[in-house]
Amino acid sequence: MSSPPVSTGAPSLADYGRMLVRGWALILAATVLSVGAAWLAESLVAPTYTAASKVLLTAPGPSSPRAAMDGNRSSLVRVESYVGLAASEQVLRRVIVDLDLDVTPAELASNLLVIPTPGSALIDINATSDDAGTARDVANSVALNLIELVEEIDLGADGPVSEVVLIDAASFPSASGTLSSNLLLGGVMGFVVSAVLVVGSGVRRDTISSRSQIENIARERIGFTGGVAR
Repeated sequence: MSSPPVSTGAPSLADYGRMLVRGWALILAATVLSVGAAWLAESLVAPTYTAASKVLLTAPGPSSPRAAMDGNRSSLVRVESYVGLAASEQVLRRVIVDLDLDVTPAELASNLLVIPTPGSALIDINATSDDAGTARDVANSVALNLIELVEEIDLGADGPVSEVVLIDAASFPSASGTLSSNLLLGGVMGFVVSAVLVVGSGVRRDTISSRSQIENIARERIGFTGGVAR
């Protein structure tokens, strides 16, 4: 029954360096292949664009400090409702008509992310599309149609209970991720994975797996050759 491999000693940093040098061809090939794979993936996958608009929910009323505090508290309570309203079918159908989009409300909603800013009455509206202009137009149209819908439905005896104000209009977005960054990421991943494999292979190769190896090492260490001292 053979004994399990035993390490001849913990590798030093110099040992790791020698392993990497011995495997430089494999590391280089893996890095080049990873960069090529990243370039191919970037070429085959259509870029996506994300544009964002921002609205603020306010509660109109007297300008006294107490009224302002009550209005701010009311706005924070109602933010979640307005987040749902921004992604509602009522708003999305208006956006589709305004922009003459050939999609259903469900399809448009799948490319829309409406999130509140924690602790504030701000709402971020993010639209994603494979066309930069469409992403920008959808984000702005959702914001404007939300404002219009709130004016129609959120009315009290003394006028609007809440108001939604456009704070930041969406601008022309850039593609998510760039070719250079994706190529760099692919190259780094290829280098790291191949280096780990090279080091692992080197450590495994430098382990002792048989009794004869132990005897050979002992002879080298104490200066014996064939059992006869020099």
